[in-house]
Amino acid sequence: MKNVRMFLRLIIHAIRERKSRTLIIFFAISVGIGIISALSSVYYDINTKMAKELRAYGANISVKAAEGGKFSIEKVDNIKKILGEESVVGVRPDLYSLAHIQSNNSVLKSKMPVVVVGTWFDQIDEVNPYWKITGSIPVEKGADEAVLGETVAEKLNYGIGDKIKLTSGKLSKEFIVSAVIKTGGDPDNRIFLDIEEAWKIFGNKGYVNTAKLSVITADTNPESLIASVSKNVSGIEADTIKRIASSEGKILGKIKSVMYLVVLVILASTVLCVSTTMMTIIAERKKEIALKKALGASNMIVISEFSTEALVLGLTGGIAGYIFGYLCAQLIGQSVFDSYISFRIVVVFATVMLSAVVAGASAMFPLKRVMNVDPSVVLKGE
Repeated sequence: MKNVRMFLRLIIHAIRERKSRTLIIFFAISVGIGIISALSSVYYDINTKMAKELRAYGANISVKAAEGGKFSIEKVDNIKKILGEESVVGVRPDLYSLAHIQSNNSVLKSKMPVVVVGTWFDQIDEVNPYWKITGSIPVEKGADEAVLGETVAEKLNYGIGDKIKLTSGKLSKEFIVSAVIKTGGDPDNRIFLDIEEAWKIFGNKGYVNTAKLSVITADTNPESLIASVSKNVSGIEADTIKRIASSEGKILGKIKSVMYLVVLVILASTVLCVSTTMMTIIAERKKEIALKKALGASNMIVISEFSTEALVLGLTGGIAGYIFGYLCAQLIGQSVFDSYISFRIVVVFATVMLSAVVAGASAMFPLKRVMNVDPSVVLKGE
């Protein structure tokens, strides 16, 4: 017991006597481990956070009838349950039909065919957030309002507030143009109606041709979700929207690669800083080491003393580093993702253990110099 107390007193005395060197080691470990802790906390949340952010790209899963026909809209609810309703950001079913509309050009007022899409207007912001909308998307279901693609609006010379008349067979109905959209794709050539109105004109009530879903996949492989949907819902074919899904995977992969590289650089820098400082401490304490050896202390005893000092600094620096890192992670979460980073106990243990490993690795080379200290040479002053 007395030996343990004496040993602890030596450790405390050694740390107090060289406060500046000790603080350098403490801060080097705290800052290095703190940054690694912050990156680790963000790393565990990045899949979910980035998956939510990447939903700005739009839908990443598409569903269509197995044989190119139509499927019941009720199956959309089944698909949402399989994917996990909390993971589905938005879903937009579409019913495609062909109608005729009279051009509003002063020269040519002939009727022209146009593709009409019945959809859920309230899901456009969720599934197609990148669409540029002029005017306002209808908010009430069953509204007598239409949304025109930019190309259609220009060709037919219709603008917001104008009335258009759609004809399908013997049925005709007037709608007010409430918005014009610009997408850079096929939707620019189409006219959009509320799906209830589309069913009234074109029939096929309760059926749609396709559905696009924006789903947070996070740690789940999109392909496995697709397989599950295709297996459990009959009469439909599900697939990923390749451009979106592949972009998400590449972005996440690159971000993680950068994080790995940063962690390695920080680890190397921390080990180098701590190792260099410990070399200086051992050089300053050569006479003390020589005296202890002359009084009968073995290399193992002296090494254990320095190792314990390094371990104490490593653990305390690791605890301080984790607190610093956790606060940094919250700042990153708020500034980048506008949400907090989750607390994970595994990161706490990993951070503290890593700090001990860093301290031990940093002490390995300096401790070799302890073994090479020759009391007879040092105490003679040579």
